[in-house]
Amino acid sequence: MSDYRYKVKIYDTDDWRKMVKCQAACPVHTDARAYVTAIARGEIKLGYEIAHDPNPLSTVCGRICGAPCETACRRGDIGPDFEPIAIRPIKRVLTEHYGPEAGQRLPGADLISTESIEVNPDYPVFSAKIGKKLSSCRDVPGTGAPQIYSPVRWSRAELERLAKQPGRKIGRIAVIGAGPSGLAVAHDLALLGHKVTIFEAGPKSGGMMRYGVPVYRIDQQAMDAEIQSILDMGVEIRYNTPIGKDITLPQLRREFDAVYLGVGLMKGRMINIEGADLDGVITAVDLLLNYNLGYKVKLGKRVLVVGGGDVAMDAARTALRLGQPTPEQQQALDAASDEESESVKTAFDVARTALRLGVADVRMIALEDWDELPASKIEVEEALEEGIQLFPRTGPNRILGKGGKVTGLEVIKVASVFDENGRFNPKFIPGSEEVWECDTVILAIGQQADLEVLGGADDVEITPRGFVKVNPETGQTTAPDVFAGGDVAYGPKLIIDAVRHGHVAALGIEEYIQGKQLKVEVKTEWTNLPNHVMFENWTKLERRKVPSLPLDRRTGISVIELGYSVEQAAEQGSRCLECSVNTIFDGSKCILCNACVDVCPWDCLKIVTLDKIEGDELLDKVVEAQLGKPLAFFQQEDSPTVAAMLKNDETCTRCALCAERCPTDAITMEAFRFKEELSYAE
Repeated sequence: MSDYRYKVKIYDTDDWRKMVKCQAACPVHTDARAYVTAIARGEIKLGYEIAHDPNPLSTVCGRICGAPCETACRRGDIGPDFEPIAIRPIKRVLTEHYGPEAGQRLPGADLISTESIEVNPDYPVFSAKIGKKLSSCRDVPGTGAPQIYSPVRWSRAELERLAKQPGRKIGRIAVIGAGPSGLAVAHDLALLGHKVTIFEAGPKSGGMMRYGVPVYRIDQQAMDAEIQSILDMGVEIRYNTPIGKDITLPQLRREFDAVYLGVGLMKGRMINIEGADLDGVITAVDLLLNYNLGYKVKLGKRVLVVGGGDVAMDAARTALRLGQPTPEQQQALDAASDEESESVKTAFDVARTALRLGVADVRMIALEDWDELPASKIEVEEALEEGIQLFPRTGPNRILGKGGKVTGLEVIKVASVFDENGRFNPKFIPGSEEVWECDTVILAIGQQADLEVLGGADDVEITPRGFVKVNPETGQTTAPDVFAGGDVAYGPKLIIDAVRHGHVAALGIEEYIQGKQLKVEVKTEWTNLPNHVMFENWTKLERRKVPSLPLDRRTGISVIELGYSVEQAAEQGSRCLECSVNTIFDGSKCILCNACVDVCPWDCLKIVTLDKIEGDELLDKVVEAQLGKPLAFFQQEDSPTVAAMLKNDETCTRCALCAERCPTDAITMEAFRFKEELSYAE
């Protein structure tokens, strides 16, 4: 007889929340599940409200977000033919119809269908052919009335509710930098009723969203509309006002109740190899900044883009040479990996920008192999389509020149990028050096902050990696009235990460202004769905590539991605597995007929005797509460008298076949929702 036992876990609220992987993976916890199923039902306005609720930059994120929600999507985990839901481009459709840019004539609008959908109050389910009614029941994916989505503590409604609490103080806050984190913190503080002034060094807002993202990736009209919607909340902005010279941080601290640093990483890193000082070596940041500002940039006919990530390499090697990394060193290692990821993504942007500047020969080198590249599959495919020559497992060795001008780059082959522990630690192949002729070398190897903004503020501590040290729970620096977020505090990350940093800091500033701590209460809700169904053909629908401009039209500043039509977005939304719906078992009704196990097409159910399971103390308590005796008693029975239903939630697709098949109604499909509420601690 086998001694094998199944490891059993009893879920708590955190586990049910993590079940909805897209929401759990989103830095601001957007309930993507709710808005993709909303558009599948034809409820576009509701979908927009859900998408925008925790994210004041939903328009921008619908176009250029790194989409960690898609990476986490369980649809991509259940089999080789199941790709993740196209969450980001679905969000774009929602914002185009109801976001700040709605009604504008944006680039590519003539190629996008804007057919409206008539919504039935009984929540009909729509297929890819809009208007075809598939079910008249209310229990369809994404509903679970009365609460159809799960809002978090920085949702608009929650911040507005907090703002109405009696006895609150209204503060004056200075925000340095109009990038994504600065805009997010300004948005939240304005909702809370505070007076906010943004100091922006440049002539326009947006930070690295504007200056670091090529214009062919995002239409600036849509971004401008979204930023203006934040300024229209009563936020003052002063352009062409750098902090650190004429106006100093100490001066702002005397004038305002609190200051937020969101200056980003506006300086590119140079490379520490021979020839790095030659004319013709430029950083990716400088190229993108000048290109996006409309300045003329001369690159020559042959360009080599280096996306190696030397900063990450240095951090990894240093930590390894110091032996077992300290927590601070491990944090640097992790951050270095993030920086390597962003370096490769920036390298793709720069290579494609060079083509638009008329360069005939653009080559890009990356330390990673094809299957290791941090860039998305779509980004790689589009770069190759446009003529970028990508050489993986290749690193820079030295830059060659003549008369002070670049003439070539000596490259070296990479043996491996990661060590046996999975850490970033490249090793090169001696004797594999090779010289490639070129006119320009563009370095996309990381960015750094211009910390002149801190002039005179000696109480703001800087980390060994050159970032502002903050408490990640509040965004507060070592100076009580100074807060920080975005890349200047956390290193290069996604735009949606910067939005989260703004949210966190806004609540931290609120605590500082009020002199009280905020506490978060999580309220949960379960709704029985007796008629739960999946969308039609949900297992057969494939992920569609987002429509884009033809290759012969990808020139200049034309935005390449056109976006889904409403019909395409509805089809893609109907692929959602609706992970917040769960199968709930009532053991008192089960007759152990095994019908649910037999009918499950995903083999995720199993009935076993209690001697075949093991778990933690919570499992023991549950068994004793249900059966009146401890688990050990039943595990020692000669003839087992009790069985347990086990479920593998990683493979369950919420198809409801088990509930439909059960002859005793022992299985129900129930929607889980939660809500985070803020209050002041006594």
